[in-house]
Amino acid sequence: MKKPEAGADAAGLALLYEFGDFRLNAASRRLSRRRNGSPVPLTAKACEALLFLVQHSGTVLDKNRLMEAIWPDSVVEENNLNQAISTLRRALGERPGAERRYIVTIPGQGYQFAAEVKTSGQLQNAVATSAAKTLAVLPFKPLVAETRDASLEMGMADTLIARLSSIRDYTVRPLSAVRRYVELEQEPLLAGRELGVAFILDGSIQKSGADVRVTVRLLHVASGEALWAGTFDEKFTDIFSVQDAIAERVVSALALGLNREEKQHLTKRDTQNPEAYQLYLKGRYYWWKTVPEEFRKSRDYFQRAVDADPSYALGYCGLNSFYGYGSAFGMLRPEEGWPRAIKANTRALELDNGLAQAHNDRGAYRMVYYRDWQGAEDEIRYAVELNPNYTETHYLYSFFLVTRRRFDEAIAEAKLALELDPLSLRLHQHLGTSYYYAQRYDEAVKRFQRTLELDADAAAVHAALGDTFEQNGLHDLAIAQWEKASHLDGDDALATLLVETYRQVGFSAAIRAVAQERLQQLNHRRANGSYLPEIEFTRLYLRLGEKEKALDSLQKAAAERNVFALLLNCDPFYKSLLKAGQLSAILKRHGLV
Repeated sequence: MKKPEAGADAAGLALLYEFGDFRLNAASRRLSRRRNGSPVPLTAKACEALLFLVQHSGTVLDKNRLMEAIWPDSVVEENNLNQAISTLRRALGERPGAERRYIVTIPGQGYQFAAEVKTSGQLQNAVATSAAKTLAVLPFKPLVAETRDASLEMGMADTLIARLSSIRDYTVRPLSAVRRYVELEQEPLLAGRELGVAFILDGSIQKSGADVRVTVRLLHVASGEALWAGTFDEKFTDIFSVQDAIAERVVSALALGLNREEKQHLTKRDTQNPEAYQLYLKGRYYWWKTVPEEFRKSRDYFQRAVDADPSYALGYCGLNSFYGYGSAFGMLRPEEGWPRAIKANTRALELDNGLAQAHNDRGAYRMVYYRDWQGAEDEIRYAVELNPNYTETHYLYSFFLVTRRRFDEAIAEAKLALELDPLSLRLHQHLGTSYYYAQRYDEAVKRFQRTLELDADAAAVHAALGDTFEQNGLHDLAIAQWEKASHLDGDDALATLLVETYRQVGFSAAIRAVAQERLQQLNHRRANGSYLPEIEFTRLYLRLGEKEKALDSLQKAAAERNVFALLLNCDPFYKSLLKAGQLSAILKRHGLV
């Protein structure tokens, strides 16, 4: 699905479509009534069918084209399309036998969307109003610096973000966007302007023994006006009541009318146990750490949280996050981590089947562990329906689409994730890699360069930029980026080897010299018992031109249940170094296509 920028995307597809009494939001996949904003329920496939019809309004679409657009990776019968059209007609109020205002059947040809459609280019006021509905919750600050509790300060923001994200048509920046604003002297209005939001929630929290004091204010970023401020002095056992009150006062100050479901979610308590809640917050705090030893601490806190409250669904989501993320990205052995992740996720869904995070996690392991492509997409899409503001789902869906080589959709979904978290280094880098996999190298270069504006010392981004220059045949530029990445990774000797060999004997020799050195390092680590994803060895064997070892290693890498195996289907690196047919045979054997 195309994601617009400033109303429409590069292909001219709009964010908002209006026809008759209806408005279709292409980003959130929501159909609603224009007069009162009430949602019109649709299944995911029916919504896809409607979007495709609307985007091609006035064009007669044959049934095969529609089925290919709606079910791109599946073989389905014509009856599936007929059912989707029938569902749409009922949702749009078209009765059997009456004149078709919206979806017209063209005998012997297919269907046509007949109603007049206005796109976002004609809806500037609606887009502007939507852009104004943005809010960020900053990490809470301590009243006394010497007694700060970083996990509680971050956790209060995290909890309120989760609650306020349920408000329809309102964008709340995710925790990943606000984590950087932890300094005591942080100016909230400046943070609000950097985050591009209309409103900012700023607060402080201090826990002393069994007592807690929370002070909060809601600010209008443009004017600096405080729309509401409040102070709460309670026992820590009443922290959930404080969170209820803050969420309700924010809604009241913004004059938001909530439906019953939104009101329920606003004050939803995932646990009634303050001890379990604190342990979960500490788990979340350490999960975000990049140092492996600190990341591993999150597992123990999540486990203690569910031990304290066995009905705590989010605690099990935390355990899944540790085991699933660790397995997917090579920090844990997949055969050890995934079964634990799946067990935790299953329990979370048994306790709360309405958690978008839990369905997102299920989509992840269906994709990475089971390689069940349709099941994975269904779960991820359902997570989007449950919470369109959940950035991680849009990121995961974009990654899924990359692995399926649906690059235009992947790039659009990556842009949508960036709209929710515009300062995310990870999301900017992911968009760059999506362009790279699509072999749109010029756009990849521009995105990586923009990413480095956020953090010039991001070694992985320099390395990715070097890979992109290599595919473009720009060897000088590639070497420069790889040298920078090696220095930032603390391997000055490798950087020197790369540059000196390149100067003396050229690009290919430099690549081989570095690959040989890296292979020795990895073999040493493996011999000492470290787990390393096989794909690291595959790439080095290919660099060295050792094709037999590379193919043997590639077989092992394709069998491993991690994200690196999934990317074999789209990374141009492998196609440039393997003979035609070698890679495709391995991909088919391991269910990667």
